Amino acid sequence: MRRRSLRPRIESAAALLGLIFAGCSEELGPERIPTTTISGVVVAAGKPLGRGWIEVQPLDGSLGDPGSARLGPDGTFRIDRAPVGKLVVRLLNIPIDLPYAIWLFRNSSPIRLDTQSAPGSPRTIDVMEELYRHRKKMEPAR
Repeated sequence: MRRRSLRPRIESAAALLGLIFAGCSEELGPERIPTTTISGVVVAAGKPLGRGWIEVQPLDGSLGDPGSARLGPDGTFRIDRAPVGKLVVRLLNIPIDLPYAIWLFRNSSPIRLDTQSAPGSPRTIDVMEELYRHRKKMEPAR
């Protein structure tokens, strides 16, 4: 009695499955979420913050993973693969002596950025300007 090899049958079945799923690869694979690069400097009243972290998170329907970067000694940062769209910016461990500011930028930061798919020009984020803007927004209208 001759023994037949199963190898040709397995190869044929694999080829057939490959042809069936070749047209469905886009529907079966994960959808790519667009990202961009954000760079710039974080300052307080015009002076660079020499330490801390900056973190960005999607906001208002924007998609993507949070991104973060350490602030350089000159306050500069660069976040690769940042989400595209509306973002909230949080600042962590920044050298500011105002307890309210530290709490605000860590928990419910008022800083917002809009990003596009192509990297934009470097951004300047002034912590004191953001605090002033937030305070004005929270004051009741007279």
